[in-house]
Amino acid sequence: MSINPATGYAFASKYQIGSSINNDAYISHSSALEYYGYQNQVSYVCYISSSSRFNTFEYEGIIYKQISIKSNKRIISPSYTELIKITDIEKTVVDSIQMSGSIISLEELIYSLEIIPKLNEKKITEYLEDYNIQALYQKTGYLLTLFNDTLMLSEFFFESIKKRILKGVVYISDDAKQGGIFIKAYQVVVPKWLEKRGKLHEI
Repeated sequence: MSINPATGYAFASKYQIGSSINNDAYISHSSALEYYGYQNQVSYVCYISSSSRFNTFEYEGIIYKQISIKSNKRIISPSYTELIKITDIEKTVVDSIQMSGSIISLEELIYSLEIIPKLNEKKITEYLEDYNIQALYQKTGYLLTLFNDTLMLSEFFFESIKKRILKGVVYISDDAKQGGIFIKAYQVVVPKWLEKRGKLHEI
C-alpha cells in the first residue's frame, strides 16, 4: 500500500477498498477485467461480490456496488499486491458472460476477449459447472470460438460444451432480437455486428 505524500496516510486503491468491505468481499466481473488490464477505459464503479449484504456507497469518486453470491470459492490474492481478493481470469470471464448486458455490455466483453492471451479450459469448465445454466454454456461456447485462434482451446472443450446444450435458443444480447443471426452450433442468436468474427453463422 502506497503513502499519500500530501497526508502521510496510506493510500488504498479501489481494489483494496473493495476487497476489505467485509470478510468475504472480492473484486469481480468488469472490475476484475479492469484490474487485469483487459478493459479499454477506467470505470468509476467497482463491483464487489459478497454473500454479506452492504449498501451501495461512494468514496472518493468511486461507487462500490455489491453483487450477491452464494459462495466465494475460486478467489485468489495476487502475490504482487496487498489486500486484494479477486476472481482469477477464467472465473472473471465466465462471470462476465453470465452478466453481460447488465454489469458489462457485450461490446466491452468482446473487447476484453480480444486481448486476453490465454485461458485454462479446465477452469472454464469447472466454473460453467458451478453455474449449471444452459444459456451460459451456449453464450460461452460461441464467444470463445470467435477468439480461439489466440486462446487455443481444444476441440474436446468445445464438444463438451455442445453436449450440455439441449433444446432452446438464446439471444446473446438485446440487439440480437432485431434481425440477429442464428448460430446453429450453439443455438444462439447474435447481433449482425458479430457476423464477421466467425464462420459458423447462418440465417
